[in-house]
Amino acid sequence: MVPARMRDEVERVWKEAGDAMPARILRASVLLDRVLPLDWLSGVPGALRFYGSTRDRTQSLEVGGLGIADEAVWNAPVAFDDVLRRLHDTLNVSSNGLRYYGGFRFAGAGAPDSDWSLFGVSRFVVPRFELRTGPAGSQLSFHFKAAEMASGLMAEWVERLGAMTFDAREWEDIIPPPLSRADAPDRAGWERNVLTALDDFETGALEKIVLARKATFGFGGHLDPITLMHRLKSATPECFHFCYMPTSELAFVGASPERLYRREGRQVETEAVAGTRMRASEPAEDERLGRLLLQSEKDQREHAFVREGIRETLQPLCETFAMDESPSLLKLARGQHLYTAVQGRLREGVGDADILAALHPTPALGGSPTAKALERITALEPFDRGWYAAPVGWVSRDAAEFAVAIRSGLVQPERLSLFSGAGIVRGSTPDNEWEEIELKIRDFIKVLTGS
Repeated sequence: MVPARMRDEVERVWKEAGDAMPARILRASVLLDRVLPLDWLSGVPGALRFYGSTRDRTQSLEVGGLGIADEAVWNAPVAFDDVLRRLHDTLNVSSNGLRYYGGFRFAGAGAPDSDWSLFGVSRFVVPRFELRTGPAGSQLSFHFKAAEMASGLMAEWVERLGAMTFDAREWEDIIPPPLSRADAPDRAGWERNVLTALDDFETGALEKIVLARKATFGFGGHLDPITLMHRLKSATPECFHFCYMPTSELAFVGASPERLYRREGRQVETEAVAGTRMRASEPAEDERLGRLLLQSEKDQREHAFVREGIRETLQPLCETFAMDESPSLLKLARGQHLYTAVQGRLREGVGDADILAALHPTPALGGSPTAKALERITALEPFDRGWYAAPVGWVSRDAAEFAVAIRSGLVQPERLSLFSGAGIVRGSTPDNEWEEIELKIRDFIKVLTGS
């Protein structure tokens, strides 16, 4: 039934397009009963796959993608402007509603190491098949280029729908237990890094730096990224979820509490999220932890760097700009954070490349001043951040949304590398910041493995 409906829709879209340019991407869509993208993706192994979901319950949206209709990938340093120009050159001549999905490397300079080579410095795709699911139901889309209509491959792709299942899946979420762990840096290396940062504060070279750790766990069996993503999503509501799979055994997965920005036309919204406490099961204790966070001089100082960083970089791009007067609490299932909402109307001619360049990395992910903090991060951290803490999301003709890829990990066949960072400011200590990251790592492992 689905292949026949899609075949008819492809023919209709093709006829309406007329003499379409060979590089133009066309979009054929059919409506389905509500299908969960992770259920669908679990039954279509092989080609490139990805999954994403929004953080907002009122605008709940999940997306799954399979295969590649178009791809834009860079393996050498590239400017945001070059990436967005390439994407919009295609979007502006293609079917309305088309989106590119992907992300960027945290640091634009330098080539990715072997673990990150398939992700590139930047990589965006229009999937061959895309499933979008919201509260009202699901839409399955098929993307194709005009030049492909004469190749004979179109019928083959559409017929693949007949082998796909769109039924709900019974999840067992069987994940092998971790058997080993290696930290980079180790405890001694972490202490040296934090003390170096504190020295930089004394000399005035830095005001804040976000230092990260990588914890690599070895497992006694295969790790399925889609199963990991299903468990992670179930345990971390009200987060942005992402799972980007260049191959069936390699994936970047995460549950981020933090939006980098969302743009609708010229309206833009972003947020400052910095300062963290865990949640407690008892309401009174949970409220106490929230009060301590709001009253913490160290956390308020860390949050203020992020607020002012956004004001200084984004406000000049806007003709109107509004920011909450003081931070409130963003309470999520497994943590609470200091939070400030920001909205603006962009000046005429300002686009996604300008916003990305202004906001990434915020002081919540890099430090202050930004250039010096990034230089120090590169010198001190003994691993490649890859896409960790970088923008991941989507771009369409008239809108875009990116999350900050924190609370994330790199999945390999029998290995999971988790990344987590801590904001270092005056008053930070190596022990306290180690424990803050350790709580995040332990919580992530508990979610993923149940151990």
